[in-house]
Amino acid sequence: MIGVQIESLSRHFGALPVLRDISMEVQPGEFTVLLGPSGCGKSTLLASIAGLDDLQGGRILFDSADVSDLEPAERNIGMVFQSYALYPTMTVRQNLSFGLEVAKTSKADIQERVTWAAQLLQIEPLLDRKPSQLSGGQRQRVAIGRALVRKTNLFLFDEPLSNLDAKLRTEMRVEIKELHRRLGATFIYVTHDQVEAMTLATRIAIMQGGRIEQYATPEDVYERPASLFVASFIGAPPMNLLPATLKQTSHGVVAFTGDHTVSLKGYPFKIAPADGQPIVIGIRPENILIDGNVAPTLRAEVVVVEPLGADTLVWVDCAANRMAVRTHPKEAKGLSGSIGLSFKVENLSIFSKDSGLRL
Repeated sequence: MIGVQIESLSRHFGALPVLRDISMEVQPGEFTVLLGPSGCGKSTLLASIAGLDDLQGGRILFDSADVSDLEPAERNIGMVFQSYALYPTMTVRQNLSFGLEVAKTSKADIQERVTWAAQLLQIEPLLDRKPSQLSGGQRQRVAIGRALVRKTNLFLFDEPLSNLDAKLRTEMRVEIKELHRRLGATFIYVTHDQVEAMTLATRIAIMQGGRIEQYATPEDVYERPASLFVASFIGAPPMNLLPATLKQTSHGVVAFTGDHTVSLKGYPFKIAPADGQPIVIGIRPENILIDGNVAPTLRAEVVVVEPLGADTLVWVDCAANRMAVRTHPKEAKGLSGSIGLSFKVENLSIFSKDSGLRL
């Protein structure tokens, strides 16, 4: 297994900065996902790790060995691209073996590696077919197999599932996660799909504007977002955000939002909050109770009830803000008009309105 260390990495195209002083460490055997919107720099970061992009600052190390000046072929990585990039005139077997033949690998080793990869990916019946005779999912398996035959311990994936339909993406997610478990190798995976990131990753690096906003486990990213951007980017629907003002009282810290007062007593502030500080309160839809056992904290007007099968989203207007509440279908049945909303302080996320960072 290979660990990857990235130190103060910078990259720009002309006057446009794409990577801004990126530093992160991928532990051996981790499944790290680079997640973010288009243009955030995630594919550029992956290309820099692969050696496909020249660095303009910083360095990259594999197991403490500096590889910043090595060519891609010298880094011993397996890479799977967004496009399958299969040779259309070659069979699956030839596509898998071509890179090994160029590297002058012995015929016996080539046959052994191709057989091993085909068995692992369950594409043995496809070895004598050409790419035009394969489905999208089968082509993606072949593209992964071409990376596997290198027998490396570091694999890079650049949005490999973006060309597949929703059903195939779900199936391939399961297969890729199982592949990581079986290989025990280090995976670095780029996607803009938060579902892929949350289901696959050991840790997620959420990127925005060429910077890493948060690098943490899926659970931490979801439950304790480090910034307003992360809070609004992760989750479907995303975290509800209520602008408010902090106030120090004899009963502890409270927040005023619209005509409502929210007690923040017991919230684990990282730094002591300032009296009168503008903040944003974040709360996940599933952490809001509707007229529950807890005394209602907010009043809201039901806008629309959206059944989703196993649960229901209730969209409400509260303190001049639109919010989503996830609840059981039975509880949502017949909801209308004014309702009470409540939540526990340990389920809140508090952000500075000025910096956007978690308090």
